[in-house]
Amino acid sequence: MAEIRFAKSDEINQLKELWKICFGDEDSYIDFYYKHRFKKEETLLLLENNQIASMLTMMPLVFSLPNNQIYKSTMLYAIATHPNHRGKNLATQLIAQSNKYIKVNDGHLSVLVPATKPLFEFYYNQDYKDGFYIRETLLTYAAIQFLSFGTSEKCSIISAHASKYNYVRNKILYGKIFINYSDEDIAYQKKLCQQTNADIYLLNFQHIQGCAIIERLSAEKVFIKELLLDEKYLNTALKQISALFHAEEYILRTPSFSGLNLGGSTRPFAVFKALTYIPFDFPINQEGYLGLAFD
Repeated sequence: MAEIRFAKSDEINQLKELWKICFGDEDSYIDFYYKHRFKKEETLLLLENNQIASMLTMMPLVFSLPNNQIYKSTMLYAIATHPNHRGKNLATQLIAQSNKYIKVNDGHLSVLVPATKPLFEFYYNQDYKDGFYIRETLLTYAAIQFLSFGTSEKCSIISAHASKYNYVRNKILYGKIFINYSDEDIAYQKKLCQQTNADIYLLNFQHIQGCAIIERLSAEKVFIKELLLDEKYLNTALKQISALFHAEEYILRTPSFSGLNLGGSTRPFAVFKALTYIPFDFPINQEGYLGLAFD
């Protein structure tokens, strides 16, 4: 018999085991998540015969529109079904129940970041739509050095407190279609970065300020997970980042409307489902930006 309910504290080891089976992450990462981010009141489970068969996490977010309207929203994260229980539409049931819960609690939007292309199709079948995009660019160290300076101003990069980063991030994205995270979420991302000997940063110029989230994937590769900055300062910032984090390759993510001169390609990053009426024509022109999926 199936039961859907929130997780209990004494089920953490079972949830870790399910995470390991479904996502294949190292124990150190799984332990890190359950130490720093897990909340039983945000983790919804589906049980069959008193055994955990499927799970997901509901992360509270804020959806911001150009008309300065904001809407309470939720990102469904770490959706997993045990292999022994697949083919029964359990994830579909769990997502549907989550969305009912979100709507009853005055939520307007359900957001998902599919991990693979086939999963986009799965969520389209659940009435989700493309709405949040990123531009992803692969740059070599040599290519960055050949970039022309867009400004004569020097760039300084300093580690940021989560609340300060969030303030600068929201200020830069103000007037756009974007997802606004809590300071707690940004603090968790900061800890993720620090696990890789990197951090979240403020980029300071004489007349402007930007922000960047950086993870070192290996000695040869750096992941610039988010870079928010006025267009003409991007090249200078990238040169400074490459000086601070020397590597052969850099994966750069920016909003779809940023970094056009750097090349790369724009792709859907997250899908959404409106649970109530939102008086705005969204999505529009591939400009919605989510940015962080804690991937």
